Amino acid sequence: MQTFTLTVLAIYSRYPHAAAGKINHILGVPPRMIRHERKFLGDNGYLEKDENLHWHITQAGLQALKNFDRVKAAENARFLKEASEIAAGALGADKDELSRFTLMDKGMTNDSYVFFCRGKKYIYRQAGQGSEMLVDRYREYSNYLALEGRGISDVVVYHNPVSGTKITEFIEDCSSIDIDNPRHIELALQALRNLHSADIEPPHNFNFLKTIDYYEEICHNMEAELFPTYRKYRADVEQLLEKVAGLNVPTCFCHIDFVPGNCLLTKEGHVVLIDWEYSGRQDPIVDVAMFCISAALNKAQSDRLLKNYLQRKATPEETARFYTYIATAGLMWSLWSVFKTANGEVFEGYTERTYNLCKKYSKLAAEIFEKIEKVGENDK
Repeated sequence: MQTFTLTVLAIYSRYPHAAAGKINHILGVPPRMIRHERKFLGDNGYLEKDENLHWHITQAGLQALKNFDRVKAAENARFLKEASEIAAGALGADKDELSRFTLMDKGMTNDSYVFFCRGKKYIYRQAGQGSEMLVDRYREYSNYLALEGRGISDVVVYHNPVSGTKITEFIEDCSSIDIDNPRHIELALQALRNLHSADIEPPHNFNFLKTIDYYEEICHNMEAELFPTYRKYRADVEQLLEKVAGLNVPTCFCHIDFVPGNCLLTKEGHVVLIDWEYSGRQDPIVDVAMFCISAALNKAQSDRLLKNYLQRKATPEETARFYTYIATAGLMWSLWSVFKTANGEVFEGYTERTYNLCKKYSKLAAEIFEKIEKVGENDK
């Protein structure tokens, strides 16, 4: 049950005569939202009316409140008050024209809520705990400005780069792609090709080593312990990136966080890309590598995804770049996860998995680069 629903239930357990207006005065939350939660509680047997039409908590309601955290509830009420004020202002509406604010997704970096205003559905994105240390919201803001009107991304109606709060139009009848569905994968890759071929000037570059340096710094500030072999693999990644830099690879606007959860399949059958916090100029193959990491694809599946993106067999040079990016991003995301863990959020197995990708693919990339160099020497 939602924390706010429990908050309303807790108030009625103390004040059975309370009207939605009184609770609105206590919490500062629109009465319509309160009435919606009260109806839910009544329909599901947590509240019932007596002959005087006063609400009373039932045994089921008492049981639901058994482990109720009043501190968390107070925090949730404060969030809803602030969110409803921001949403109303952004949409030019009265607060009582808003309803629901239901948690839709508690992600690795952000929390997303669904709410309604004047019958239309929106998503309210709240920056997650510690995300201000990991995400450059001004980068995200400028990326959305560059993408505006392109039909590639979701539609933003409010964006505050200071707080990280964002409101977007809800895409009806959409879902995240299914990584086991070949059609979904091809639609996502087509969306990626469309992005890479679009004439959009990236507002920023994405630099792996600068990001890794920064993540190292914030991990150090949190006194977080890195892997014992971290320095070795950091050095290996640097050498690989030097080799890639020598290839003078063409770059373009890349998503960087191209993962299954950021690929929304619409009812019309095309994929919209969301969450542009990391986006910037890079080698387009970086995006394919990021997808492989997030989807936990094995080597054979990853090789096939690269081939499908390119729509042909990858050259040895492209494969070496691809493996370099999986290794480098694996190292980068493992640092990200170390910081999140030190900050109290644990994603079971993620730190080890991404670090192991760095170990595995840095070796594979080095082997391919060595073969390429030997071929070059023999041709001289």
